[in-house]
Amino acid sequence: MAERICFLGRGGSGKSTVAQNLSHALANKGYHVLLVGNDLSLSSTVLLRGEAAVLPALEAYRERYEIDLNDYILPTNSGVWCLELGSIDPGVGCLARGVSVIDEMLDTQGITNSLQLDYVLYDISGETPCTGYILPLREGLMQRCIIVTNCSFAAVAAANSLLLAVQRNMGEKALPIQLFVNNADCCETKSKLTEFAKKTNIEVLAFLAYDKYLEYASLAGYTIFAADAQAAAAKTIAHIADCLTAPVSAATPTPFSREALLLWLRDWQKRELARRLSLEGLELAQTPRENAALQQAPSAHEASAYV
Repeated sequence: MAERICFLGRGGSGKSTVAQNLSHALANKGYHVLLVGNDLSLSSTVLLRGEAAVLPALEAYRERYEIDLNDYILPTNSGVWCLELGSIDPGVGCLARGVSVIDEMLDTQGITNSLQLDYVLYDISGETPCTGYILPLREGLMQRCIIVTNCSFAAVAAANSLLLAVQRNMGEKALPIQLFVNNADCCETKSKLTEFAKKTNIEVLAFLAYDKYLEYASLAGYTIFAADAQAAAAKTIAHIADCLTAPVSAATPTPFSREALLLWLRDWQKRELARRLSLEGLELAQTPRENAALQQAPSAHEASAYV
């Protein structure tokens, strides 16, 4: 039976790039992978399929209520099969609920067996965790959830919000949930996100540092494996794919309350400010006014110009 894994996270966190590169890495290891995109832009699979046209399955289903899903699954040179769900009419319905409809078709139409799928990865769009986005988890469709975040405070707040939604909708039911930290370059980021994972009772799948070749490959429309399979980022992501195939324990998340999250984020902000000031040889002042004055004060060299 194929393992279903959903990728959630704030827009701009790199979630789709992560999902596509991990899909390619799994295919390189011999696994049969289907990547399902759930984004209005149909961009969840673009690094894998290139400029090949893709037909959005949910749009066709809404028109006819009976489709052959095989007609919407696209094979790619990477070895990953791709499926885009498409959009909904603005203000009507719930895009995320379509995941449940499509996932059922994968089994009832025999596609999971015919493609001999090992993994079905869902790149689920959106950061506001309405009931529709959590429905595939609550219904037991997903065996694992990967929350993609980065070092931005907004992305971490979105991750905590998703955990709150999972907690409220699943009760005491345990689910393997892992954190994928993108652009994790500094030790402070790793330390704080490790702390976040520990406090919320989830595991960290990986820390992925910023890599300009990975960024350039994405901008060019390729995964890192298609651009340069020998690149350092390719080797790192291949290792993360190995971690993804390893067993993971299920757990009930314990997200921060709103008040606790704000305090925790504020402490992180202060520590991050102190770190950046120290790189410039400055110290954190006691008040914002003192900090502003410190930033505006002329250096010794500049001051000598007025003497």
